Amino acid sequence: MTSIEFNPTLREVQADPYPWYRRLRDEAPVYRIPALNAYGLFRYDDCKHTFLHPETYSARDFIAQAFGDLDPVPETPSLIAMDPPAHTPLRKLAGQAFSPSVTRGLEPRIKAIVTGLLDEIMARGREFDFVADFAAYVPVSVTAELLGVDKSQRENFKIWTADLLNAANRATLSAADVERIRASVAELRSYLERSIAERRVNPGNDFISLLVKAEEGGDVLSSIQVLSIAVLTHFGGSETPSHMISSALIALSENPDALARLRAQPNLSANVIEETLRYWSPVNLVFQTAVHDVEMHGVTIPAGSYVLSYISSANRDERRFTAPDRFDIDRDAHHHLSFAHGPHYCPGAALGKRMGAIALEAVMERMPNLRRLDSNTEWLPSLWVRGARTLPVAY
Repeated sequence: MTSIEFNPTLREVQADPYPWYRRLRDEAPVYRIPALNAYGLFRYDDCKHTFLHPETYSARDFIAQAFGDLDPVPETPSLIAMDPPAHTPLRKLAGQAFSPSVTRGLEPRIKAIVTGLLDEIMARGREFDFVADFAAYVPVSVTAELLGVDKSQRENFKIWTADLLNAANRATLSAADVERIRASVAELRSYLERSIAERRVNPGNDFISLLVKAEEGGDVLSSIQVLSIAVLTHFGGSETPSHMISSALIALSENPDALARLRAQPNLSANVIEETLRYWSPVNLVFQTAVHDVEMHGVTIPAGSYVLSYISSANRDERRFTAPDRFDIDRDAHHHLSFAHGPHYCPGAALGKRMGAIALEAVMERMPNLRRLDSNTEWLPSLWVRGARTLPVAY
């Protein structure tokens, strides 16, 4: 019996959950969270096990938890909320649009986007908000490029992105905000539907065209499946990389030796991004559902219960990583779970990491004297994500 009273909805817990995670890993690796009516898993091996065994830990309720009745594509199961074997052929088809050649082909555009953003920032003055002015704009701009969004719609796309991401916080929003998001999500869907119809007639080399043209063993994607995958890519490709980029700068500012090394060797940016993903996973947890009763560490998780795999705790597990609370850019951090594992490993992981490395490297080269203006970090109030609300800097 543990004396821990873990409530991840509390602001003070969200600000610094890592001491809580440490105690839970040691004292209550399977913990029923009363505030969420769910069971949390906190050790690396246990979280990894859930990703490898979808027959026991189903992803079926993920989208319902994320979007509720704001789901942009309720007609078909989302790829992220499907389990094998139904998940497998759809994943193979979608994966064709995330091939290494696609990622390599996007690199010049990513570099151009990052350069353009830094040009705009530097033309405005010596101080800016690294989150709002840079880190948040890089992934949404790259995702727009990936999806082939028309340049005339880029500003609308950024608004739709912000609203779609905010749908996950619907329980704390006013009725007016929820209805505004509902209308915004409908506009996003309408735009993507038109894009898909156009690509079927005149396909190009963008992500939607690749999905439209994808074929595996005679299977092709329906228009509604293409729409669902495009929305999922839009959602996942905008949120996680933004926090990853800003958290990397925060971690570097708190570790001056690592920052000095990166300034001297900008090509270490890939190491910094990988360790940032482990150290401050942009996604705290993954929602799953127990298919049947599960016995683990002396606790019975009843069938039908929500199971929260706390990957942000798993990535700090002393059983897997040496000195896990130390930010170490020389560590082999590739085994972190920030992009999940197994069948649901994020297909866009390589693109996201490359995007982050390019952005960080460019910042170090263009702004070698970049510094924070406030050493205190205000983390977003969220169950789901780890990211800074703002990050005032000067260069």
